[in-house]
Amino acid sequence: MAVTIYLENGTRERMARVGDDPDESFLTACHAAPDGSVMSGVFSVGDTMFNELQLPRLAEELNQLPEELKTDTTRRVAEMAQRAAALRGYLFISGD
Repeated sequence: MAVTIYLENGTRERMARVGDDPDESFLTACHAAPDGSVMSGVFSVGDTMFNELQLPRLAEELNQLPEELKTDTTRRVAEMAQRAAALRGYLFISGD
């Protein structure tokens, strides 16, 4: 179940995108996240959207992952979340 993550500006224009890697490291990290975390709200089927208030927390959670869960994909998503927050935009995650 692959997901695609889009960085959107405040008018929902897509600025960047990244697909989860073949190992689904982003989804794996989200499914391992504790209840109540922002990451735990990511759906593998269906869509998820984070706004400018949620994005800093998402980036922080991704940056604080244990080393074994940090991948190029999770690092890229953390960077996209920080950029989206700076743009007062969104991170849109499209699930299968």
